[in-house]
Amino acid sequence: MKSRIPLFRRSAIAAAIGMTVALPAYTQGLVLEEIVVTAQKRETSLQDISATVNVVSGQAIDDFNAFNFADLEQLTAGLSLNVQNARTANVSLRGISNDPESGSEAGVDLYYNDVITRPDTAFSLLYDLERVEVLRGPQGALQGRTSPGGAIIIKTKKPNLEEFDGSIVGSVSDNDGGNGQLAMSVPLLEGVLGVRLAAAYDQNDVNGAHNLNTGLESTEEAKSGRIAILFEPNDVFSAHLMHQYFERFTDDPKILDGTDALGVRPTLNASDRQSLSPTNDFAEIRYNLTTLEMGLEAAGHRFDLVAGYQTSDKLSQTENDRAGYSAPGLVTNQSSLTLLESNSVELRMSSIDDSSWEYMFGLYYLDQDTATEFVSASVAAPSINFVTSGDIPVETENLALFTFHNFHFNDRWTLDVGARVQKRNSFRKATVNFGGLLSLPPFLEGIRGIVEGAFAGRFPLEGVQAEDERGSATNVTGLIALNYEFNDDVSGYASISRANRADGVSISPGPNIAAVGATGQLLYDEEDSTAFELGFKSRLLDGRATLNGAVFYQQFDGYLGRVTGLQIDETAGTTTETLSNIAGGLVFNGDATVYGLELDGQLLISENWMLGGSFSYSQAEWDDGALAPCNDRAAGEAIGSCDIGGIPISSEPELALSLNSEYTVPFGANEWFVRGLLKHNGDRQNLTGSAGLGNVTNEFDAYTVFNLYTGVRAAEGQWEVSVWAKNLTDDDTILIQEGADATDIAASGTEFGSYTRVQLVKERTIGLTGRFNF
Repeated sequence: MKSRIPLFRRSAIAAAIGMTVALPAYTQGLVLEEIVVTAQKRETSLQDISATVNVVSGQAIDDFNAFNFADLEQLTAGLSLNVQNARTANVSLRGISNDPESGSEAGVDLYYNDVITRPDTAFSLLYDLERVEVLRGPQGALQGRTSPGGAIIIKTKKPNLEEFDGSIVGSVSDNDGGNGQLAMSVPLLEGVLGVRLAAAYDQNDVNGAHNLNTGLESTEEAKSGRIAILFEPNDVFSAHLMHQYFERFTDDPKILDGTDALGVRPTLNASDRQSLSPTNDFAEIRYNLTTLEMGLEAAGHRFDLVAGYQTSDKLSQTENDRAGYSAPGLVTNQSSLTLLESNSVELRMSSIDDSSWEYMFGLYYLDQDTATEFVSASVAAPSINFVTSGDIPVETENLALFTFHNFHFNDRWTLDVGARVQKRNSFRKATVNFGGLLSLPPFLEGIRGIVEGAFAGRFPLEGVQAEDERGSATNVTGLIALNYEFNDDVSGYASISRANRADGVSISPGPNIAAVGATGQLLYDEEDSTAFELGFKSRLLDGRATLNGAVFYQQFDGYLGRVTGLQIDETAGTTTETLSNIAGGLVFNGDATVYGLELDGQLLISENWMLGGSFSYSQAEWDDGALAPCNDRAAGEAIGSCDIGGIPISSEPELALSLNSEYTVPFGANEWFVRGLLKHNGDRQNLTGSAGLGNVTNEFDAYTVFNLYTGVRAAEGQWEVSVWAKNLTDDDTILIQEGADATDIAASGTEFGSYTRVQLVKERTIGLTGRFNF
């Protein structure tokens, strides 16, 4: 299908091309290619969008050997892709995030070919991609959900209908790594029907951890396959069907830091990347994702259908006794299985004539169900080993009507107006059952039935009260943006946008749920936010450079935060105090403010030298007067309330910088190249419940990772061989640190236990890559 760009804009582009052609011969090639994106649901030049959008091309993903989704973090500033453990991952933009274990809607949503997907699905192998679009700021009009931080859209390559083409890629590295990729397009009916096959395999040592107890190393193995079919019988109809399969197994022992208070276990330094857990954490995930995109032009309009269907299953195990203090033979881990089924469909009608008013109307529907089953082994004094099991079904349904309009008043002024009305329905439940006794100390074996009956009598536990299981809400969000073109190369814009995240209930499967529910703090309200943005887009030096930037301010009414490690006084208001742990933590609301500055650009310094980069500064803090649940209780309070004003809303750095450059030297029909990639993240606060306690740091240091690549390739791009080093300086800054687990604290006999759990920047990795394009 052909791109639809207004007549006067196409004239401006044509004029720019004309000036390029008129330049002297030695400068004709020094022009940056125009970048076309679909962030506004139609093909649009990146420079014409009145919003901050970063694009990572498929070529850049290949050039910098970005094998998995987390590698994208280095290619753009202000984007954090956090893999907290083998099971959990989340995305942050502009300091806006969410705890994926909270059950609340994401701060940044992810889309594959415009079909919404979960982070654990998107955090997979990167291969054979067209581009990745990073949309910053509230998505209140066009995207599937109204996320406040932004959205990431992943576009896979479509089949080539004109000729047979493809690529073969192979990499080896010193982290026990290997990566292989294959892609191939076959035109079955030239110009009309084609198929594209792609596959990838990857293995590595994850974080280089070694478990001293089990003798096992951390490992990861992943593989994926994709088939795409493109059908374009004429100029008015197209259909693109894609199916992708993925599976990954991760063996992930937790790295520890500390000295054993009992003087029995070894002293561990975080940089040694060692573990003591009796079993390794692991996760095994499989998913199938199918997307269908269809477009038809008729009666002066374009009609689009985007549908998606995905299923996934994720099996994981977490070791609760990280340092192995429990008696030999006792089971201390928890395993869970999460099944997902998701259906979505979007229908759009948009204008296609080159008039001064472009409009779009659409309908969106999402039905997503997850079912989690878990089995958890626990130890109670004296050495009573028992099992609990649970079921947590979560169902969500989202129906939305949306519209988007571009008013081109003249060659200079453009107004964008978008609105979205959506209704959400939800259901969630959590039930914990007693699964039986695994073992008893010998002196209790004679009364096993009595002990088992005493435990069983406390179950089942309900994590959600019956009256809170179902929820429903309707809201309106949208945006207004005004754009002014100062000339053919420079434009500026101002925008106001709104986003919303749904209300809900914290899941707390404990015996004290009635007492917690009586406080009213299991429920949390919806979150609304309004963002103001001033930005500019520019194409400089006769097309050899681009520089885009924006300042933004976003005010949150009821930002969704989460705290864990809480206790409740079940007899508050009496003369006695009865404390118990609140299972699962609590999601809460508090007003917050985010503001900052973003810049990105590219420069062709010469025919053989390119420089690019992005910069981000964001201040994201709770407003004065914001309160969070805490354990500092006043007289008569069941759950304490603490002032969190001025504290960051997430553990993301305020300042981030990404720079990349490539220099080439031609020789004959080939060329030598050297390219570098630098990512700097500023310091940031540790917001875990154990921050500042014992040896757990309050603030993480700033760090810089530098990757270096060099090699030779054919000048026409048929082949390339390169050697590379990621994290060349072998930086080992700590990214995550948590306090000792409960077993550690109890066994150590100290207030804060012996060992903290840490996660570090990945070790230096040196590798070799070969690529052949055909």
